[in-house]
Amino acid sequence: MDLKNKMVAILVAPKFHDEETTAPAAFLREHGAEVRYIGIQKGTCQGKGGTTLTVDSPITDVQPNEFDGLLIPGGGAPEHLRLNKDVLAFVKAFMDAGKPVAAICHGPQVLISAKVLAHRTVTGYAGIRDDLLNAGARYEDQPVVIDGNLVTSRIPDDLPAFIRAFATLLARVDRESPWLHVTPAQALEFAIMNEIKAWELYDNLAKRTKDRLAKAKFRFLAETEKAHQETLTKVFEKVYPGRKPQPRDLPGVGGEGSQTIDPDGDLPKILRSAMAAEEAAHRLYHQVAEKVLNRETQKIFERLAEEEQQHRELLEAEYALHTGSGLPSAIEKEPWWSQDLW
Repeated sequence: MDLKNKMVAILVAPKFHDEETTAPAAFLREHGAEVRYIGIQKGTCQGKGGTTLTVDSPITDVQPNEFDGLLIPGGGAPEHLRLNKDVLAFVKAFMDAGKPVAAICHGPQVLISAKVLAHRTVTGYAGIRDDLLNAGARYEDQPVVIDGNLVTSRIPDDLPAFIRAFATLLARVDRESPWLHVTPAQALEFAIMNEIKAWELYDNLAKRTKDRLAKAKFRFLAETEKAHQETLTKVFEKVYPGRKPQPRDLPGVGGEGSQTIDPDGDLPKILRSAMAAEEAAHRLYHQVAEKVLNRETQKIFERLAEEEQQHRELLEAEYALHTGSGLPSAIEKEPWWSQDLW
């Protein structure tokens, strides 16, 4: 596993669990990562078992964007860390950005105080199970639980699986990707922009195409894209009360590309171009879903990718009817935007 050029912050405070701190650090360094111990203040820190570590930087001297991942060991340290507002802001920034975060044993106590566990699936030391549930999390009694960017484990015996899971997530981090730190809000605004463009195109095709069946298909697609736009807007306003979405393109991320279709062209050619555009949109949304680390952002793009694939199937059926291949019309599935995902 190659972790070169990866920077990891490990939070430490008095009474940290020795093995839960030093074992992950040793593994990460062995595979090329740079590890820094971040504490509440400068100086040294002593673990429960007597290990003494030097704090590389106090929390007030670092920024989340300096790091690719965050690890929170257990022991008595979380009781100190969870009372520090700078630590909590630091942790929340990692979770909001979707960067890899790992917490073991009592480590999730810091996540509880940072208020980032609602609707997340986690594990942890059995003694804090009720605290995790009260924080809105779902608890699983497993050696390691992976939920999007978050890795949690219960006890020191779980360390091998815990370390491996965190390192695997860390290896996925690509600092050069324009999609890596796309937030759910940006994802929604980008998707809304794409749906507006697609609606305008299919609406234009429906108005200008003379073939009755093709006109009906284009009108259906236009209505579907319009419904996507409206539903995504409602989702945005529900998740971000008081804010209106600002449809946007994302730097370095292309759009659906269907705006290049000539509505006055030959119908089979129009259908081929529309199929290519839907396939391009499917690939784009799928690629973005694989690159981003924020769980909710992933879900948005995965659903969009699925819907674009269904659109392509509908267009393929229409193309088959016009070119004599005899394929039946596509059977429409219930679109994801009509389901209660939120």
